[in-house]
Amino acid sequence: MSKKVRVIVNGYGVIGKRIADAVAAQDDMELIGIADVVSDWRLKVAIQKGYPVYAAAPSAAEQIRAAGIPLAGVLDDRLKEVD
Repeated sequence: MSKKVRVIVNGYGVIGKRIADAVAAQDDMELIGIADVVSDWRLKVAIQKGYPVYAAAPSAAEQIRAAGIPLAGVLDDRLKEVD
């Protein structure tokens, strides 16, 4: 069995949401998170879907946390783990 391709989607807007859902539905891919700089309802939807959420920039992390969105970390910390 081959290794799954590990993916983080950077940006969870109109296109990013669709890409994240498509990656999550693939047998040969693993969605290991989504990243964004906004702290609106979209990230709350990602959390509901079970997607780990990362701040796309360190400067966005505090704003996202202040909005009550649990962060798995900052995108830069996870980039070494994606394909």
